[in-house]
Amino acid sequence: MIYPRFQQYLVSPLFLIMSSSASAYNETDLFGDIPEITSATRITQNLSEVPVSTTIITQALIKASGALEITDLFKLVPGFQVYTPNANKFAVTYHGASGEFPRNLDVRIDGRPVYIPLLSTVTWNTLGISIHDIQRIEVVRGSNVPSYGSNALMGAINIITKSPLEQASPHIATTVGAQGKKNVKTTFSGKNQDLYYRVSLGHEQNDGFDFQQDGEKVNLGNIHLSLTPSLYDSIDFSAGFNNGTIGIGEGNSLDDFQDREHFSHFQYLQWNHVVNEKNELNFQGYHNYLKLSTQSYWASELLNDPGLNTLNSQLAGLASLMGSTYPFPSTHVSDFEVYSSGENGSTETYGAEIQHTFTPSEAFTVASGSGFRYEQATSEALFGTDETIDEEIYFLFSNMQWKQTEKLSWNAGFMSEFTSMTTPATSLRLASNYKINPSVTVRVALTQAYRTPSLLEENAQSAYIFPEGVPYDYIAFANDNLKAEKLNAAEMGLFWLLPYQQGFLDFKIFNERISHGIEGWFYEGPIDIKSVGNRIAAGNPNLPNDSARELRNTTVRKSRGFEIQASLTPTEKDLIHFAYSFNKLSGIQKKGGLAGKNNIPFDHSGPRHTATLLLNHQLTSSLDTSLIFNYMSPVNWMGGENALQKNIKTTDFKITKSFAVGDNQQLSTTLLIKNVFDQHYSEFQLKNLYDRRLYLTMSLDF
Repeated sequence: MIYPRFQQYLVSPLFLIMSSSASAYNETDLFGDIPEITSATRITQNLSEVPVSTTIITQALIKASGALEITDLFKLVPGFQVYTPNANKFAVTYHGASGEFPRNLDVRIDGRPVYIPLLSTVTWNTLGISIHDIQRIEVVRGSNVPSYGSNALMGAINIITKSPLEQASPHIATTVGAQGKKNVKTTFSGKNQDLYYRVSLGHEQNDGFDFQQDGEKVNLGNIHLSLTPSLYDSIDFSAGFNNGTIGIGEGNSLDDFQDREHFSHFQYLQWNHVVNEKNELNFQGYHNYLKLSTQSYWASELLNDPGLNTLNSQLAGLASLMGSTYPFPSTHVSDFEVYSSGENGSTETYGAEIQHTFTPSEAFTVASGSGFRYEQATSEALFGTDETIDEEIYFLFSNMQWKQTEKLSWNAGFMSEFTSMTTPATSLRLASNYKINPSVTVRVALTQAYRTPSLLEENAQSAYIFPEGVPYDYIAFANDNLKAEKLNAAEMGLFWLLPYQQGFLDFKIFNERISHGIEGWFYEGPIDIKSVGNRIAAGNPNLPNDSARELRNTTVRKSRGFEIQASLTPTEKDLIHFAYSFNKLSGIQKKGGLAGKNNIPFDHSGPRHTATLLLNHQLTSSLDTSLIFNYMSPVNWMGGENALQKNIKTTDFKITKSFAVGDNQQLSTTLLIKNVFDQHYSEFQLKNLYDRRLYLTMSLDF
């Protein structure tokens, strides 16, 4: 009795796929409207051809979602986790542990990397663009190191901004609402002969969470120039800035919070040249700059010891007691300035690459090239020195697509990276796509990828040391023997085009294993004042020294599960988007075994289940509504509150009304209600409390 039932539920759907309405559509009809992307392999492909699961967040989805922040959009992507360590500090990760500074995603804007080497992550509120600047987002859900390098260990995001050619009229938008949010954004564009331009300026501010000091006040702007000097050349230049202040802190008390000021700017140039119908060249060069600063304090303030009189008295008494065994170079210390936060310093990145795309036939395309990246950073808080730390990275890459037959195609790619700090690493991917029929494609991909240690990971060390050389507390030391993290991943997927519903369904099964994972390891550090104080307080001269930390390749983490995404437009007035992920994490974050430094299992460091359902309906030509449901199962936040927190279920509602106010002028008003049913929950820190929130956005195109 079991086998027939199994056959009913497995074989019948497979038969349905095999016999789906391919006869009613030819291949041109089926795939003509499928979006094309380049982020997966650097080769232009539609979603049925890419070797790994990919999500495209279209302009229609952006508008329907009602998202206020760029990071909110990634809730539409299966397997992604979006959360807020502070009200205006955002974190995005994929299949990973939920730390304050996720580090395994490559994020780009129009192809320009925005990963910050100073913090080994992306600082989302310093990018210089807002959600109004975005045309679409391409998200590669799986390792993309063979295309874009180490930072894409678990996935890659390419945010594509609006072209000057796409915006014909000026636009201004303002948003007000909960938490004292007041945002204003204006853009205008124009043309001068063959040069098109788009300029965007904005101001954003809010008060942050209730009873906390983690608000935001920032200004941002950018310019995008497009030039087509010939039929064979296109040149794009963009530049932008972002400066302002956000509040950061752990949420335990108001004293923990402080303002973090930032100033960032970028410049980016891209030139595309079509040599002939078989050869195309692309060059890009860029520069990113970011400076972070928080308030400094005198050591005497943090120790609550005016003039350090108590500490100096203790040191003198200790020297008298210990005599020649006194461990420190001085019996007297003087005050000095220290930072209570590590988010201090400046960093710059310069990069350039050239790519040659060769298409000798319709069946074969190869994109190859090379490039370099120069990173430098200065941070006494993070590196223990005021000297500039730098690193050079050179890379070679190649990605190939071969359509062996009308049904079978192959993708292969590699990226070799050579750095001035670690041993070279070469990442590989091999994938195959097979069209069961014009509607259904199955794919299999195998990837072995490496993530080389970041500039911060290679050089991080910190300590509180008085000017006389007396150490108060050794915190972290650099490890010269760090190796690259290694990922082995396997993926099997199915892409099913649904022509009658004007959409598609994508299903993925995955198994990923990271070895040599880089995590903090605690051990008995050198003797310092804190160690001596612990012995005196405990009355035990044999207590070990206080702990210190260094990064080591000690962790193995596994992730396995499946994902489903579906995007449908069953009628001209309806849009349905669904995303679901089941992700079972396992492994141990090893801490070294010292007292109070217990190993932490990864099992609940990411949600087992995430789901999003978006329903959008256009009631009339000028009235549009959306209902968005989000679910996330319990999480044990890494670096936040370690208690396993309850699941999160929210429902958002958006309604937009448009009015014609003149010739070619349109006013739109959007009411967004987040968490309609007022489900109270916290995120990352227990005091990061969410409740029902209302926002009103008005925009004018003129």
